[in-house]
Amino acid sequence: MTTVFNKIHRLKQQPGWTWDHFLTEIDKCSVAGIDEKTLYSHYREPHKKPNGHLEKLINQLHDDCFPNPFSEDLNRLMRLYNHLFSCKKHIGKEKDIQDLEFFLQHQSQREDDLLRISRLHWLLGNIEFDRIPLYRDNGMLDQLALCKQQAINHYQKSVSAIEAHNQHPAQAAVGTSHLYKARHNILACYLNAVPQASRSKDADIINYLKASNYIAMSKQTLDAEPFQWTIARNGLRFSSLIENEVDVKWFFMALVSLSRRFLSLDYEPLNHGAISDGEDFHWAIDNVLTSDYLASVKVAIQEKGNGKAHEKN
Repeated sequence: MTTVFNKIHRLKQQPGWTWDHFLTEIDKCSVAGIDEKTLYSHYREPHKKPNGHLEKLINQLHDDCFPNPFSEDLNRLMRLYNHLFSCKKHIGKEKDIQDLEFFLQHQSQREDDLLRISRLHWLLGNIEFDRIPLYRDNGMLDQLALCKQQAINHYQKSVSAIEAHNQHPAQAAVGTSHLYKARHNILACYLNAVPQASRSKDADIINYLKASNYIAMSKQTLDAEPFQWTIARNGLRFSSLIENEVDVKWFFMALVSLSRRFLSLDYEPLNHGAISDGEDFHWAIDNVLTSDYLASVKVAIQEKGNGKAHEKN
């Protein structure tokens, strides 16, 4: 889910969106509004948790400026499935999910709109994906392999439909952020099929990361939206898994360029643990993000800042 931090940045990078204009647009949404200091602090700090009022206003403004490219009926159907899956008291839940899955499979074959096809396969992929932990944790390896592959197939069809849609110049293209999420779903299938402690040595995960364009697409997404710190963090994480020093440094600098707080590997952004606590980051910490390297990056940033200050004077 896109954070309020990301949404504020995406809104702010629009042409003509000064802070005064930003606040004026917020005032149109609510009489109460938001003071500039509060807005700016959430723009600067990836760890800040917004209150309900701020989150509601930013979500409303973001939805107005950046409408979801997928149809609302399928978005609501996806939310309905999420509620069904998470409901612990629902009797016969799996049977109802299977009935929904049956409908989605038939509907996906009838559709000719590429974005509707993409969303239907996205939801079908989610249904298969949500079964992975059950099979993994109970040692049901044959079912796990089949479920994983079916989820990957659906997610790949979702990605392919978006890419085909974007080839039509007369239609509004789906942005890089949505494409990143769609591709990340595929990687998530490989990751979740394996216990956390085994991921760094799992051949399927390593081979997929090396063979796919996941790292390159992460960089492309960050070029378009450099504020996406979760993408930079994931890029760092997976570059560490495949032991790629150059990419580890690239993604780490993407994080630090956004916020100097990431210079501390103990920093905890919103809803994420510290890099220092993540098993998938161990290779990067031991071999690249050493204390000497972190110190050199800090000095370089300070010198760059001093240089800019000197230019102004």
